[in-house]
Amino acid sequence: MATNASTASELDDTVALSRLASHSFSHFEELSARISDSGQDVIELCRLFEPTFSVLAERTRPRDWYESLMKGFVFDGIMNDFYRMAADKLDEPGHSLAIAVLDDTRAADYVRNRLTADVAEDTQLASRLALWGRKLVAETLGRARQMLTDPVLDIDEAVIVEAIPAVTANHSRRMSALGLVA
Repeated sequence: MATNASTASELDDTVALSRLASHSFSHFEELSARISDSGQDVIELCRLFEPTFSVLAERTRPRDWYESLMKGFVFDGIMNDFYRMAADKLDEPGHSLAIAVLDDTRAADYVRNRLTADVAEDTQLASRLALWGRKLVAETLGRARQMLTDPVLDIDEAVIVEAIPAVTANHSRRMSALGLVA
């Protein structure tokens, strides 16, 4: 969101995305505090998963601002579906905190509202973003599977495979809300 804010062509988008980035960072701080309270180092945990995110970033470089917005929308939506599975393994108060963070839909709401208007006006943009969304879902599912089966999260791969139809159905609903075909 911070990157999208810095590359937005409209000032209102810059402000909105900056606010959303700030909210996201607040969530990061809350989760970091909880992780630290449990005796773990959040930076070390992040380092474990950084290669997975680097591969995703490398394989899904957006060509423009719209593709960047779409990337965040698709990735966050799919990952949030999977993160809910991981959150179910948490004890309190971690579970409640994770669910509260996942229930914050401000960023998705902004992107959905912003893209829906532009997609409705521009059929070429709609076609391009629908195709981009298909690439993103394939890449995100692959990275999610790799990350969630890591021993740190220790989610059984069979559980992830079993969840994929529901995750892809949720993705299709989110794409339809944008006016795009998944």
